[in-house]
Amino acid sequence: MDYRPLDITVISANGLNNFWFFFRMRVYVVVSLINGKSTVEKKTHSSRGRNPKWNHRVKFPVEESAINTSTLLFVLRQNRFWGDKDIGEVSIPVRELLEANGSSEHVVDYQVQSVRGKSVGTFTFSHQFKEKVYPARDNARTSGSSHPPGTSSYMTNQQQGVPAYPQGPYSQAPGYVNYPPGGGAYGVGWYPPPPTTPPNGYAYPPQHVGYNQQVHQQPK
Repeated sequence: MDYRPLDITVISANGLNNFWFFFRMRVYVVVSLINGKSTVEKKTHSSRGRNPKWNHRVKFPVEESAINTSTLLFVLRQNRFWGDKDIGEVSIPVRELLEANGSSEHVVDYQVQSVRGKSVGTFTFSHQFKEKVYPARDNARTSGSSHPPGTSSYMTNQQQGVPAYPQGPYSQAPGYVNYPPGGGAYGVGWYPPPPTTPPNGYAYPPQHVGYNQQVHQQPK
C-alpha cells in the first residue's frame, strides 16, 4: 500500500505549568499517529524545567488513503515518583500539515491545551513529508525473473526429452561399450570400460564380461 514517510522533530516547550511546586519538573512527550482504532505511539526522553528542550526525531509511515482521517497527537507529561501527570496536549490533523507545507520541512508553534481547554504553554516542533513510496511496484521490480523459481536447464531438457549425455556418434568407436537402448548407467548414454592394457605393459587380471557386453582389447 502506498504511503508517505512523515518526519517529526520534537524541539521544545515554553512556559509550562509546574504541578510539583517544590521540585524542578521533568517533562517528556508522547507522539501518536491516530487513524480510527489504529495508533502508532512513540516517546521522547525527559527534559528538566518549565522550558524543556528535546530535539528528538521520530518517523511515521502515513498511508496515502488515510491522510484525510489521521491525527497527529502530542501529549506533554510530567515525570513524577508517584505517577506521571499530563500537562497538556496538541492535536493536529495530518491533512492540515500536508496542505500547509507540502514536502518542505517547517517549524511550527502550537498552544498546549489542558484537559479543561486552558492554554498551559507553547510547544514547538518541525514536520516534513517525504516522497511517496510504492511498495508493491518496488517489489515487482526487484523480484522479476526470466525463469520460474526452482527451474534449471537440466530439468527443462529432461522435460523436453533431450538426453543429458552424448548419444550415438561414439557407439562405433573402438574401446567403448555400446549399451542397448535404455541401458547403461542412469538409463542413458555410453560409458568407456577400463583399458585392457596398463601403461607399464603388464596385463590386467581377466575381467568378467556381463550380459550383452563386449570388451575390445587392443592387439599387443
